[in-house]
Amino acid sequence: MKPSTPAELRACADGTCTVVVKKGTQIPPATGLRAGLFTVSAVGAKGVDLTSVDATGFTSSLLGQRPDQGGPSTVNELSIAVLAIAGDTAKLRLFPAE
Repeated sequence: MKPSTPAELRACADGTCTVVVKKGTQIPPATGLRAGLFTVSAVGAKGVDLTSVDATGFTSSLLGQRPDQGGPSTVNELSIAVLAIAGDTAKLRLFPAE
């Protein structure tokens, strides 16, 4: 999978996108959903690790996120689902929490 371009990542600012990420990728804050900037700290066989700091300074860590984990993870009003992992890249879907 080819990592998403900066323009594709910027589309995540509204809280709805599907992107391909690798270690070091930063996903812009979805402020309308009270979610801060996410940084991908690892992608590999054990899953995807993401860290976020929201506007209040609260840090969220999503560790070992996988496609087969039984559903998305949610931070404030933003859900993140890992759709696929291939080597050092992962496809993520971000969407408003239900």
